[in-house]
Amino acid sequence: MNNRYEELIAGYFEGNLSPEEDQMLQQLIESGEIDLIEIEAMRQLHDQLDMIRVPQPSDEMSKNFYHMLENVQDKKSGLPNTLNSIATWLNEKLSKLTVARIGYASALIIAGFLIGATLNSNSEELEQLSGEMQSLREMMMVSLLEGPSTTDRLRAVTISATIPEADSKAIRALLFTLNNDESVNVRVQAVDALMRWSGNETVREGLVKSISHQNDDMVIISLADAMVELGMRQSAGEFEKLMKERELNELTKTKLENSIAVLM
Repeated sequence: MNNRYEELIAGYFEGNLSPEEDQMLQQLIESGEIDLIEIEAMRQLHDQLDMIRVPQPSDEMSKNFYHMLENVQDKKSGLPNTLNSIATWLNEKLSKLTVARIGYASALIIAGFLIGATLNSNSEELEQLSGEMQSLREMMMVSLLEGPSTTDRLRAVTISATIPEADSKAIRALLFTLNNDESVNVRVQAVDALMRWSGNETVREGLVKSISHQNDDMVIISLADAMVELGMRQSAGEFEKLMKERELNELTKTKLENSIAVLM
């Protein structure tokens, strides 16, 4: 990636690209010359930073974030020039944000730039840096899930799609969201998000246990589809129990009966 590309990316986030520059950037992305992770999602997040209402971060969250950021700063001196330039630019931008907004927004922005810039590298050091970026994404996801905004919680579930293999804290946070969130949409999306990690035994068991917590037909149907896809035979009993205890509409009852038949 040359300096001109870096200028285009910086201008994109600042919103000051000319129509010609914007078109050029889009063409570079489409051609694969610039490989950014979810650039559109990052743009929207960047635009909305000042509007995000977030709770005061805990001391532990701030400590963890700055520890990770310091690790990135320590390592960037040994990185290729392009990556070094991007890391410097990001540090300058992040220094202007509050601690709370950094904890919620920086993970996706940093990971998008740095991981995207290092996809072609086999360096052990860069692999370690990529791992730290994933940790930042997980921190951001968990923090947003704990917030009061439904929009932010949906954003957190979306962020989970960029995490190939989550740690136990992220999994627990999504399972808690599935069982307790007041928004049906958030819970349905949580099912889809957890299915991406369906190879994890904690996720599989958590999805089965979640059945008894549900009282909305849309969420129940989503779980039924998930159980059939995973072949979780032990969930059949949970669905039978649910049908006895809950007032479900006829469509949902039929769906569960069919799912139970497949699972048995």
